[in-house]
Amino acid sequence: MMEENQDQTKEIKQEEECPAEENIPENETETKPSRLQKIKSALLELIVYVAIIVVCVMVVPRYVIQRTIVDGTSMESTLQDEDNLLVDKLSYRFSDPKRFDIIVFYPYGRENEDYYIKRVIGLPGETIQIVGNTIYIDGKVLKENYGKDPMTESGIASEPLKLGKDEYFVLGDNREVSEDSRYEEVGPVTRDKIEGRAVLRIYPFNKFGTIKGNGKKAEAAERQRVVAIDAGHQSRGDSSTEPVGPGASTRKAKVSGGATGTASHVPEYKLNLIVAKKLQKELESRDYKVIMIRSKNDVNISNKKRAQIANKSGADIYIRIHGDSSASSSVRGASALYPSTRNRYVGKLSAKSKKLSQCILKNYCKKTGIRNRGLSLRDDLTGTNWSKIPVTLIEMGFLSNPSEDRYMQKKETRNKMAVGMADGVDQYFGH
Repeated sequence: MMEENQDQTKEIKQEEECPAEENIPENETETKPSRLQKIKSALLELIVYVAIIVVCVMVVPRYVIQRTIVDGTSMESTLQDEDNLLVDKLSYRFSDPKRFDIIVFYPYGRENEDYYIKRVIGLPGETIQIVGNTIYIDGKVLKENYGKDPMTESGIASEPLKLGKDEYFVLGDNREVSEDSRYEEVGPVTRDKIEGRAVLRIYPFNKFGTIKGNGKKAEAAERQRVVAIDAGHQSRGDSSTEPVGPGASTRKAKVSGGATGTASHVPEYKLNLIVAKKLQKELESRDYKVIMIRSKNDVNISNKKRAQIANKSGADIYIRIHGDSSASSSVRGASALYPSTRNRYVGKLSAKSKKLSQCILKNYCKKTGIRNRGLSLRDDLTGTNWSKIPVTLIEMGFLSNPSEDRYMQKKETRNKMAVGMADGVDQYFGH
């Protein structure tokens, strides 16, 4: 018993010397923030918010990206009046503007609020020249198809224009109404006047999307276009027959010698080849590849065979060059013939053939001053019916009209005939 009491006494003393730990809630161990600390935290959050607002309101629009509204129609059909765009102002701090970029710039300096939106065509150090509707860069044709309509004004670029080390030559896509580098009031744009590059259309919403300067249209333009040219007729006709179209029972003479100038006595086949060769030279100067169906008069190639040569050549279009004739010597003017939609052989080519005919005839008559007699639907032409590519037959004028005959025999006129047709080809391809 004594031993038990002694043990209990020892345990009691131990408990007194080492009292049990109390369970203290964790939250009571944390120090509550003071009023001053709360104020400092609130101020810090406010400073961060203000900094973000300043960056968004002042820094981003000034140095990174800003909204711009299109004012006018000079960039149609790419951009429309009142389109809302976002302009990238940052990338040009690290790289230079590229050809076909759509840029925003201040033509009269940044102190003036007026800004223009145009497309970059010429780069620093290059020599620009515009002849008709064709743009030359350092003497070579620029392949592009951004222009809404053919140009009729070359302005200061009618003669070779050398750009400075920081100058860019710009054009609007709607070139008949655009005030751009062709005009002295604007001229070449220096680097310091360029604000940025249009990258995104944000309004209207149904047209929302990126704006690509050198997108699919430019990529398509890089492929060299191929034009097949047939100088109609030949020195000796071939009266043997051939089908007027694939699978046709109707047959016509393979080829004839054509008409003869009533005043000049020049055979049609000779005039056709002279003009065809001039057109070939003009198109090649514009960087087209040309396939000549015949390059001399002493040949025997049927109309069916001519079309087949054009088909196999890889040509994009087929131009048939002819002179016209009538029993009446007073009839004059040029026309273009194309197949109708009801043509059982090439009806599917009607729309494109019509467009080709319109483009060539319009520009041909404009350049030469020859009366425009309009388009004619013809479904009985063997050389047309065997074609597998858009085709047109141009009747250049009436050899049976003495004054028109003499006019077409002039060297100056023939040059205009070729240039007019080439302008039509440019328009057809959107150049």
